[in-house]
Amino acid sequence: MALSREIKVGVFVLLGLILSGGVVFLIGDQRNMFARKIDFVSTFTDVQGLAAGAPIRMNGINVGSVSSVGHSEDLGDPRIHVKLWIVRSEALRLRVDARARVVNKGLLGDKMLEIDPGKASQPLGLGGTIDSEDPTDFSNLVGQVGSIAERTNSVLGNLDKASASFADDKVQQDIRGSIQSVNIILKHVAQGDGYANRLLTDPQEAERISRAVANLEKTSNELSVAAAEVRQLVQRVNHGPGFAHSLVYGQEGADTVKSFGGAADEVTATLRGIREGNGLARAMLYGGTGQEAEIISNLNTASADLRDIMSGLKKGKGTLGALLVDPSVYEDMKLVLGNVERNEVLRALVRYSIKQDEQRPAVEIKDPGAPASSAR
Repeated sequence: MALSREIKVGVFVLLGLILSGGVVFLIGDQRNMFARKIDFVSTFTDVQGLAAGAPIRMNGINVGSVSSVGHSEDLGDPRIHVKLWIVRSEALRLRVDARARVVNKGLLGDKMLEIDPGKASQPLGLGGTIDSEDPTDFSNLVGQVGSIAERTNSVLGNLDKASASFADDKVQQDIRGSIQSVNIILKHVAQGDGYANRLLTDPQEAERISRAVANLEKTSNELSVAAAEVRQLVQRVNHGPGFAHSLVYGQEGADTVKSFGGAADEVTATLRGIREGNGLARAMLYGGTGQEAEIISNLNTASADLRDIMSGLKKGKGTLGALLVDPSVYEDMKLVLGNVERNEVLRALVRYSIKQDEQRPAVEIKDPGAPASSAR
């Protein structure tokens, strides 16, 4: 059965309404029309053309829109109050140190608000005032541009002076001479017979350097081992056991130090006595008078006489000198002693002499003042 014209028109209108509703829903979802909104206020001294309906971005995402821009009803308040709304899900990210600033939306000069959510731990809350940052004043910007221009002129002037100095013939000659000298040095390094050439081209030199580096590394390792051993010794001394620990921290160490101190005191007292006294030791070191000087003089004389005697013995003077120096005297004594040992008459004579010495009567020494005693 064919559909009537009215039914076709109704179906067409219904499809159009459904399509229009879908488009409206998509556009509303894109512009957060159906999201729950939170109202905020921020104040500026200059908004640079910010108008109602301008978008609000936070971390690069559109989170809301500007509701209105204008002065308050108080004529004495010069600030501009900007009312704005932010979707609730993004408003929960705002902290008490959040900031709002006016920035450029594009190259055409359109403005929008940019929100810095802040980093504090305390949340800002739903609704309220967001602190603002005034945009850079155009006059300040012109001043900065002027300062940059002055610096640029100064740099260009310095470059002009530098280029003028390089244009001098003498400077150019010096530069050419320096370059020529560098070329000569590099040529000698590359083709000469010096150490620099050998260092770059001789494998033996490279091997020597490698051995030197290896020796240095070995020495460094040995020093590390020695340092570790020293640390162990120090730790052993600190914590014991052992004589060193007892000497440093124990009673034995205190007693030893005390003994050393006593010995040092005694040595000091002895040296002070020698230096300040009148004995023989001081006379020998510093000179003296009287009996000490006479003793020292006698010692010097005896030393000189002993030196003369030894000199005479070395020269062969006297019997002992001849015995020490002259080999013939030694041979004669050997011969005489040998004959005595072999000659029975001489041996008997020697025995008789020894026997007579043994039978010699003892000599009695008496004190003249003692009383006379009976003879034995």
